[in-house]
Amino acid sequence: MNDSSHSHSSHELRFLHSRRRLLLTFLTQLIFFVVELVGGLLTNSLALIADAGHMLSDVAALGLSLVALIYTQKPHTAQKTYGYHRLEILAALINGLVLWGMAGYIFFDAYGRFYDAPEIPSVPLMIIAGLGLLVNLLGVVILYPTKDRSINLKSAFLHLLADSLGSVAAIAAGLAIYFQGWYWFDPLAGAIIAVLIIIGSWQLVVEAADILMESTPRHIDLDEVTQALEKHPGVEEIHDLHVWSISSGLYSMSVHVVISDTRDRDCLTEELEGLLAQQFGLEHVTIQLEGPEYHTPRVCLLDRHSTEPPSK
Repeated sequence: MNDSSHSHSSHELRFLHSRRRLLLTFLTQLIFFVVELVGGLLTNSLALIADAGHMLSDVAALGLSLVALIYTQKPHTAQKTYGYHRLEILAALINGLVLWGMAGYIFFDAYGRFYDAPEIPSVPLMIIAGLGLLVNLLGVVILYPTKDRSINLKSAFLHLLADSLGSVAAIAAGLAIYFQGWYWFDPLAGAIIAVLIIIGSWQLVVEAADILMESTPRHIDLDEVTQALEKHPGVEEIHDLHVWSISSGLYSMSVHVVISDTRDRDCLTEELEGLLAQQFGLEHVTIQLEGPEYHTPRVCLLDRHSTEPPSK
């Protein structure tokens, strides 16, 4: 088996592994969302309703992530020359914005309940929140091995991690009500969950927005790239350097290189491409050379004014 087929096979295995884990997490979250929502409505607990709402966003986020993961494997077309790689970025951005909207609603409801907190049965609250914590932790464990493979999978993982912390806050509210009768602790726990949601999703939204704005990847220093290219023999100057992300882990670059001699341009281009791949992990590179031409004898097979094909 050659290197390209081995790489393709490894990529296929990683995709199937990620899809199975994402699907399993999606199904467990969907089942427990129904349980937690019914429990929250029966107990009239904002902490449980907030956690159920967050779990609903988890279900939607996981479903969207699953669809995006599948579509990123589709081949590129004449209309979509980069394929569907950007779909996972859109999914991550939508997931983050949905979380922010959910947090805003929880803050609004918590404000009204804080001064007029309803009575809540604490034992059912703790039981349901405890079960929710176990389900969320199960999802965290399932997705942990895949969380660094793409921003899409990372967004799904962060959803579950924030929801786990939300379940802990709901349990704390149940304990405060059971031992102290502090019914106001329930809306406080809901507000804490909202804060955790915003904190957990902030970096996700910023990263997704950066990719959509085609910002330079954070681990790439353009000055270092310029210096590395200009140190190469034959390179006189670098300008119009751009590096951007197509999706998480997939980067592109374009640059104009002014050369100082008439060396073979094909060889120079290959050398610069190898340098960029080895030092910066940039493999999708477009290099425009400017400067003296390397002249070699050429035979024109077709006159530019002729419409007849060349004779053999």
